Amino acid sequence: MLITWKIMKSILFFLLVSILLILAVLFPRSPDIAVQGRAMTLEYGYEFSWEAYKHNISMFLHDVKENKTLGFTRYNNPAEEEIWLHMARSLKVILAAFFITLTFGVLKGIYDFYDRWSGWNVFGKGMTWLLQSIPDFFLIICLQWLIIFYLPFIRIFGHDHWYSFILPAFLVSMYPMLYIARITSASLGSEKGKPYIQVARSKGLSKEKVLWKHMLRNSLYPIFSNLTAMMLYLLSNLLIVEYLLDYRGAAYRMFQAFDVSKAISGGMNLINESGLIIGFGLCFMIIVFISQIITLLVIKKVEPR
Repeated sequence: MLITWKIMKSILFFLLVSILLILAVLFPRSPDIAVQGRAMTLEYGYEFSWEAYKHNISMFLHDVKENKTLGFTRYNNPAEEEIWLHMARSLKVILAAFFITLTFGVLKGIYDFYDRWSGWNVFGKGMTWLLQSIPDFFLIICLQWLIIFYLPFIRIFGHDHWYSFILPAFLVSMYPMLYIARITSASLGSEKGKPYIQVARSKGLSKEKVLWKHMLRNSLYPIFSNLTAMMLYLLSNLLIVEYLLDYRGAAYRMFQAFDVSKAISGGMNLINESGLIIGFGLCFMIIVFISQIITLLVIKKVEPR
């Protein structure tokens, strides 16, 4: 009953945030442009208009209800076509990064746990702490340049090849993998010295069997409790990786839809792709929502009794 209530709360929260997202994207953002003085100096201003806001909302609802579309893009294509195309590319990166993060994060956490008792080790806990202290975007840029200069035979740009998603998935997973490693190491550390460990060792079980059969099993709860946070880390790195590697995925296309350069400069030819932004935003929210549901279901199974 408790897990059902938690799922219902997640659904209600998802619906509320979806409505807020739509309202925020449809907020009128066209500047007022005037010419002043003999030099014909352009002056930019902004004045909120309820009429413009209601017009944006009514047009969006009309497209959804009457035309069965979220709107049209700058290329005069239905927004759904580009959403499916670019989300398919990004989903390959997200899913691969998710499994890389979870698998190698747990393995790195186990290695760090044993490293704390074996003295200084450049590949152990110290490296995890050092890499996690570096800003993630700087770490991604450094790895990109290392590949360009020292591994030039690796094609790192574009999305045309079947393996193009592998490097972006690895780069996206770097920081959340370290995050999971620290959680795993700390969870195993909290289990060490408990009575059941001594009982298991007294029965003749090896150190490795105690780790995999008992300690790791009891450490799964804090690890899987952070799946949603891990997914948020993955998505937060997605834009910079897709942008730097010219991987035309959903985050890249969503950034393009914002038309940031023209919005900042007050450009007169600001392209309105609100429906595309809403579609991508809802897709990313659905991914986070699914990770929340998976988290609730998994921790129900692994919760210590």
